[in-house]
Amino acid sequence: MDGPRPPRASEADDLAGLMIEAFDFAPDHSGRERLRKDMSGRARMRRTLVIVEDGKPVSHIHTVYDRLSLLGCRVKVGSVSGVCTHSEYRGRGYAGAILAHTLADMKAAGAKIVIVSGDRGLYYRAHCVPVGDLLVGRLGRDSIPTPRAGLSVRPTTPDDWPSLSALHCAEPVRFLRTADTFSRQSARWRGSSPKLWLVESHDDPLAYLWLGPRWSRPRSDSRDVCEYAGSRAALVEAVPLLLEATELKEIVMSVLGIDRELSYLLSRRGIALQPTHIEGTHGILNLPGLMRDMRQYLAARLPRADLRRLSFDQQGDTCTFGLGDDRIELDASQAVRLVLGSAEAPSVGGELGRALSAIFPLPMPMPGFNAV
Repeated sequence: MDGPRPPRASEADDLAGLMIEAFDFAPDHSGRERLRKDMSGRARMRRTLVIVEDGKPVSHIHTVYDRLSLLGCRVKVGSVSGVCTHSEYRGRGYAGAILAHTLADMKAAGAKIVIVSGDRGLYYRAHCVPVGDLLVGRLGRDSIPTPRAGLSVRPTTPDDWPSLSALHCAEPVRFLRTADTFSRQSARWRGSSPKLWLVESHDDPLAYLWLGPRWSRPRSDSRDVCEYAGSRAALVEAVPLLLEATELKEIVMSVLGIDRELSYLLSRRGIALQPTHIEGTHGILNLPGLMRDMRQYLAARLPRADLRRLSFDQQGDTCTFGLGDDRIELDASQAVRLVLGSAEAPSVGGELGRALSAIFPLPMPMPGFNAV
């Protein structure tokens, strides 16, 4: 076994073949060439690790680093995707080894949270679990009354990227992005680009949303809102126009738990919102570091006396939360459920429980354009 290590340019074709076999792709010749070109990109190579057997890559993982803005606090996160092993080499622990290596690298690089695109036992064993305070509701043609005159929706064009960036920058919980993120990311999808829609009032940009099918619900007459930003009232009012323009029967709207305005507007219109979690799984790499990054948020939620006595520690797979002499130890899976929100989060009583309930769950954005 050679690795985990970065792939070599000469291994790009074998890497493309691994991805096709592991994820059951069936691209034509041009599709395979495009995949091979993507795999051989210099930036992609730097963010990829492989395990090599018999002279070819047989296990793979891809990593991306981002920063979040969580109510004004900045947190570095790492995202992983494309975790796979060739079918002929499974059962040797390669996926677990390459994932563990990557998580250690992420922690050393200063990432506090890991975001995983998948949801399976491999990630659960690494203490990455489904979390996130999220509500979901279905909006049909009869759910929302006809919007007032002047409101319109249309697909975005490259000329709209600055408007999208401006709307996104006003979001309190978001990924930090550069000015050209939308234009750069859109190139990833090429012919199957994401369906980004701009909501306007007399040509004034008010909001945008990205519609896409979920793997779990590949219905042709339904789309999920994978990301949204801007005026919540305009988003809700624009639903009938959007359904008419797309010929869809319904839109499945995911609402961040912290977004009280949108959940209120939908509830007023009789839309039932059900609790769920953010797609994929999340883990905590550095609990004390995460809470240091969130210090400004903690100071706004807790009295100074509590803030001075509050403590966090993480040793291996054990996380410790304390308020003075009152302490509780949780394994890393339970800790991430408590910190980022889950119906399975542990209950903590006493003064410590009171303090933790004032700060958790921390708000997390949907991956949206930053999905890997």
